[in-house]
Amino acid sequence: MDVGSPRSSVGHVTKDMIHKMIDLQPVEAAFLLFATTTVANVLCLPSFGLWLGAGVVFAHIYHENVLESAVVGTLAVFSGLVAGGVLAFTLGRTLCQKCIMRRLQNLEWVEVLNAIVATEGWRFVILARMSPMLPLEAFSYACSITRLTTGEFALGCLGSLPVTFFWVWMGASAESLRMSTEESDEPGKPTLRKPVHMTLLLLGASLVVFGILVSISSKRYQAIMDSRIQSIAQQRMARSQEHLSIDAETPVDEALRQELQRLRRSSNLRHWRGMLSPRPSV
Repeated sequence: MDVGSPRSSVGHVTKDMIHKMIDLQPVEAAFLLFATTTVANVLCLPSFGLWLGAGVVFAHIYHENVLESAVVGTLAVFSGLVAGGVLAFTLGRTLCQKCIMRRLQNLEWVEVLNAIVATEGWRFVILARMSPMLPLEAFSYACSITRLTTGEFALGCLGSLPVTFFWVWMGASAESLRMSTEESDEPGKPTLRKPVHMTLLLLGASLVVFGILVSISSKRYQAIMDSRIQSIAQQRMARSQEHLSIDAETPVDEALRQELQRLRRSSNLRHWRGMLSPRPSV
């Protein structure tokens, strides 16, 4: 009933922390962002606000230098994503193994994930982590029950780099634009129309490039999924009709279609976010 309150609390805490970081030294702010992002990933808490917040913080620290702000902010947050992801992956294989297996083992898409990892390995992790819809915090634990090695998973974490840079860049650009317009409104201050227009142009170009990148990675992700789902659906049907809850009178083609739909639905990245949340089983 109270499922939404923890996430809203995380949002408020993140906002307050970002405001306080503005007055810190660059190294202090970077370390705090790194540590917070690491902890958020291990605890399966949303860390997206920290990505945008990193851009805001360093836009203030580096006096509206958007590129420098984006680079330093990305290094701080991305290193936290990798450290937190690898730590979550390791915990999923050791201390939390029984809990993770209990929650994920019977989900259809885990079988799909295992089959893809067996052939694609770390390349699939890179591709999946390039999607802005993927809940990275939960994905790390999901990968811990596959055949991936820790090194392969760590290499696959590189897929988060372009997504992280984009959102840190957006945060820094938006905050720089806000500060520029506020300064230009002050009496006696020159109008900063050219820098503002340039910032808006760069924001628009960034959105286009990011959209193209997401589109390419999403199509590739879906192509890999489709290539494996068909064979897995056939294997599941062959194992047990009773397990799949298929009526004996259901035509084989219709049963296969139902199983394909079920696997495609469960493999949608948007459905992964709450998979590790405590929920009563129905």
